[in-house]
Parts: sequence; structure tokens; C-alpha cells
Amino acid sequence: MGDKTKIRIIDVESWDRKEQFNFFLEYDNPFFGLTQNIDVTRLLEYTRLKGHSFFAAYLYISQLMVNKIPEFRYRLSDGKLLDYPIVSAGSTILKKNNVFTFCYFEYMDSFPAFEAHVLAQIEACSHPESKLLDHDHDLAQIHYSVIPWVHFTGLTHPRNYGTDDSIPKIVFGKYSIQNGVANLPVSVEAHHSLMDGFHMGQYFEGFQKCANFPDQFLEG
Repeated sequence: MGDKTKIRIIDVESWDRKEQFNFFLEYDNPFFGLTQNIDVTRLLEYTRLKGHSFFAAYLYISQLMVNKIPEFRYRLSDGKLLDYPIVSAGSTILKKNNVFTFCYFEYMDSFPAFEAHVLAQIEACSHPESKLLDHDHDLAQIHYSVIPWVHFTGLTHPRNYGTDDSIPKIVFGKYSIQNGVANLPVSVEAHHSLMDGFHMGQYFEGFQKCANFPDQFLEG
């Protein structure tokens, strides 16, 4: 079975995406992005009924998906293509003085444990004196942002050119309810050398499935 905790080095020469990998590798901005509304009606109802954090619930679903789809775990480092066995989450949160900071959450395969962890981390990070700690050195994560004030249809990210940045960026917006349907805008941006629209499609499709049947993915 192999060691599921060990970082795997991918042999690009034998990789079926070798040509696509090399094609985008030298782009000034090799990132591409897609934005989609996710129907979270059932997920929102479930979290309200059970008294769960809506944020923790959709972040947990996202973490399930990014760890299930290998391309979301791929990273570039020192000329190597790496596959991390598990990726965690680093997210923006709003401190009590309305200034954002970064908060970091470990990946867990139990939603109750994950929710408790998320709420504790947010409480620890939300104090005004909390420092803006940058964990960009940790490649085994996804960069998340939350913009709960705007139901966006697209966005752009700050970009630091000349770096080996290859960490996917996922942003959640403000959900809106129309005709009884709650839609949550979700934006995904990723390095095109490491994934294509097909893989983002897998993410959105899987996210929607989990949101449709929250009791199957969040209980236990």
C-alpha cells in the first residue's frame, strides 16, 4: 500500500500531463480560476437545525474534496513536483477590530472534531492583538479567503511574481437566497501546470454532492 504519510515526488517525464505541465511552467501568471454558485440550501438548513457552524461545515466539505483530488495536493518546490498526502487549510478571518488575519486549521476526517478545532482556532486568532502570521512556507495547505459581505461573480488575487507559488486559492462569498434556494459563490484559482478545468470541475461537483447530502458527510 505504501506510506500514506510520505510526500511523493512525481516523475514529470512519465507523467501524462508532461506537455501541459511544461507549457504553463514559465508563464508570468500561470494561475487560472473559475467561480461557481453552490446550492447550499440543504447544508444551511442542516447546520441551523443541528446548531453547527456553517463556515466550519463548508470548509470541512472543501477540505474533503481537495484531499480527495490529487491535483489539489500537487506542489512545486525547488524544481520538483511533489504530491502531499494531506493538505490543511489557511484562511482569512476577521478580528474583533474588523481587521483580517490568518488562521490555520488542521485536516481532520471527523466533522465534529474539525468543527471544535475551527471554533477554537478562530477564537484564538480573533483578538485585536493577534499577529498576521504568514505560513506560506508550508506547502501542505490550501489558501482560503472568506468574503461574507459580497455575493461575488468573480475576483482577482494579489500576486507576487517571481516566486514558486503553486498553492491553490479558494474563496467563499456571501450566500444569497432567491426563490428558497441558497447559493454560495465559490472561487477556485490554481496553477495551470498542475491542474486543468477538469479537476476544478471534480471539486465543484463533489462539493455540490456533499452540500446536497450533509447528513452523510458531516455526521459521525
